Amino acid sequence: SPVHQFGHGEKSATASRRTSMDAGVNARHRDQCVEEASYAGAKGAALGISLSAPLVYAAHRLSPTFRRFTASAKTGLVVTPFFGLFFLNSELTMNACAQRRNQFAEVIAPK
Repeated sequence: SPVHQFGHGEKSATASRRTSMDAGVNARHRDQCVEEASYAGAKGAALGISLSAPLVYAAHRLSPTFRRFTASAKTGLVVTPFFGLFFLNSELTMNACAQRRNQFAEVIAPK
């Protein structure tokens, strides 16, 4: 939004209040986006670990070839889906939230 200036670049009281209100609204929306993304990431991580851990355990119990893998390799096979789904879900949720914020801003203040 345009800021009306007086004299030596000072903002009007109304413009200053509007700017601080906008900052507060943006901070609340940002915090809400982060909370949504954290929740989505946690759900993705839970899905990743609930799928990968039993599969690695079953492979270890059933496959002599898999049993020869190092502990590091098996650990990597367990934690990669955990972190991968956490970050993927978090990022997708943050992007969706940013799109909603942009759409809302366009409705409120069309160009």
